[in-house]
Amino acid sequence: MDGIRNQEPVNVAVFVDYENVYKCLLEQNQNMLRLAFFEKLREWCRIHGKRVVKIAVYCNFDNTDLHESYHQSLLQSYGVETIHTANQGKNYADLKITIDVLTSIYSNHNIDEFFIMSNDKDMTPLLNVIRANKRNVSVITTGDQYNEALIAFADEHVRLEEIVKTEIPHRVLDDIIDLYWKKFNKYIEEKIVEFDKTGVFKEYALEYNLKNEVAFSKIMIYEMANVLLDLYRQGKVLFYHYLYNGRPYVAMLPADKKDLLIHKGILTEDAILPDFDMESVVQTKYDYYKRLND
Repeated sequence: MDGIRNQEPVNVAVFVDYENVYKCLLEQNQNMLRLAFFEKLREWCRIHGKRVVKIAVYCNFDNTDLHESYHQSLLQSYGVETIHTANQGKNYADLKITIDVLTSIYSNHNIDEFFIMSNDKDMTPLLNVIRANKRNVSVITTGDQYNEALIAFADEHVRLEEIVKTEIPHRVLDDIIDLYWKKFNKYIEEKIVEFDKTGVFKEYALEYNLKNEVAFSKIMIYEMANVLLDLYRQGKVLFYHYLYNGRPYVAMLPADKKDLLIHKGILTEDAILPDFDMESVVQTKYDYYKRLND
């Protein structure tokens, strides 16, 4: 490791078949944001004596879950270049990656190594061209559904699972959670003040606010549900049922506000759901978008 640190870092450019990766992870109930992939990729490269000079991702960002959550904008906030491939078929993304990599080879001699993130064997001709131009090429794969032929043409094979084991001090997702938590608490506090004035308390309905938070926090609805599950497991939130126009709904509130709401007559102990199945809510959201991608 000392030898690596004393050497001049290798400049690497990363090209990601993001639609391929995103759909593979979706099947595993995972996503790049929760994995903190881009933060960990940069740290993994630093540890291995590599300097990331470019990250480009290729995807049809019109996929419903990505479009609803403004995912393209979120990736750009990571310093990631996003290329929208629209609905022009899988081969269009492959072609666009190939063109952009070749352009980088011939126009940027400061790039020492190319990382291609894909499970697709159609990338093998590109790997050959990169090596023929005396540049190293590594392949990052996701899960076990990659093609062995792809690996055979790479100088190095790195698994996503290896990269996400890298320890980092902070995730972008942590900032999103912190902002959400402050906003959620502020909402409940404001509604308590309104109740004191009007005698009416506006509940923080689970499903309604899950949908609304997607655009505000720029995270997919299944990831927003994951965030709430984490907060629930940490004992920070609780769920309860209430009636609106005679129909039952589930609402949530910060757990430390429970006694206050009971004291004010807003909440009763009987309404609290001590074993609320938030895991099923998360799974339902994932399953819905998996079906859309079938």
